[in-house]
Amino acid sequence: MRKHYKYVAIVTIALFLIAPLGCEPINQPDDVNTSSEIENEIPEWEDKEGTNQKQHEEVSPTGETIPTEEVQLEEPQTITITAVGDIMCHNSNLESAFNPETGKYDFTKAFEHVKEYIEHGDLAIANLETVTAGEEEKYTSFPYFNTPDSILEALKYAGFDVLVTANNHALDRKKDGVLRTIEKINENGMIHVGTLAKPEDERFITVDVKGFKVSIIAYSYSCNGNSPFLSEEERKYMLNLIDEEKIKEDIKSAKEIDSDVIIAYMHWGNEYHRTPNVHQEELASKIFDWGADIILGTHPHVIQKSEVLEVEGKDRYIIYSMGNFISNFRREDQAERPNKIYTEDGVIVRITLEKRNENGEEQTIIKSVKHIPTWVDKFYENGRSVHKILPVLKENMEKNFINDNNREKASDSYDHTMELMTQFGD
Repeated sequence: MRKHYKYVAIVTIALFLIAPLGCEPINQPDDVNTSSEIENEIPEWEDKEGTNQKQHEEVSPTGETIPTEEVQLEEPQTITITAVGDIMCHNSNLESAFNPETGKYDFTKAFEHVKEYIEHGDLAIANLETVTAGEEEKYTSFPYFNTPDSILEALKYAGFDVLVTANNHALDRKKDGVLRTIEKINENGMIHVGTLAKPEDERFITVDVKGFKVSIIAYSYSCNGNSPFLSEEERKYMLNLIDEEKIKEDIKSAKEIDSDVIIAYMHWGNEYHRTPNVHQEELASKIFDWGADIILGTHPHVIQKSEVLEVEGKDRYIIYSMGNFISNFRREDQAERPNKIYTEDGVIVRITLEKRNENGEEQTIIKSVKHIPTWVDKFYENGRSVHKILPVLKENMEKNFINDNNREKASDSYDHTMELMTQFGD
């Protein structure tokens, strides 16, 4: 986990224009606005380094112009969180990563075009919808996933810090799969949330990001009926299944430790449905009422809408489903499922948080939300499949990874995703 520290030197100079004897000094107002909104009032204060400053000139009672010292105002602190949906590894993804000459798997090439967007953030999160139970368990796809450890190396390479492990495939290799996945995530310098190795472990995590205390909770609607493979005691703690009382309790605990922001990763909804169901909407409303700030949805394998909602005078953000970040779901496959064309789509959600001091009280707000649509390209080289996650922004349509073979699909993917997205802020 990357830890960031920021030291801000704040120099506030109170300047008084000394008038002739008998006149009162002219003071600055007590309620100087130090938020970013001041840029709208005095735009010329923004210098190249982003420090609000202006060279003041005061006029004396005799009409003389008196230059004063430079005034610096504290910049609000900000961090950026990036989040994506499902990381899946079907048989074709395994084939794409396998090197027959070395006998090893390398997934890094799938992420090479989106790496810069993941690394851009101060904290990057993904849903790991597979386990890494080891080669002895054999590498398999649906319905019981088991992926080589090198998928974790690739996710670390791409820039991810936190992997969510609360999903319906968390128990695909029973207890040992849960424990070994946690172990390998830790070995690769990342942290996880959603499954627990021991009953005394916390159900949620809190990380320090450049002085922001970020708490993340994660819950899944199901474990595909694999809970009988756990003991009665293990079923109580090993996987976070959706339980309203536990969710409410976790949010309450996160608030008690003065978390600046609370993020809920929710594995929920109906597969291949582009609209959230009633249960998602009702539970989302409760999660916001209990005090969460951001809800990031996974599981449907297609994009669902995003919204910015005002709850108790504060902006909250939700995306009901972020779709598939990497998988082998294709519009051409023979499976009987609706909306197959949309299963190739995903989105990188980029949320900028700002910590500001207002009237002596520190507040953390959602400053902006941006969406970077992604599309999984699949093609063949030397008779073997290749998968690449492409950032299909309009400005990328002339880059070398977009060509005559994929441009129409990439452009359509952008439209499919952005018609459901709510951009927010500057």
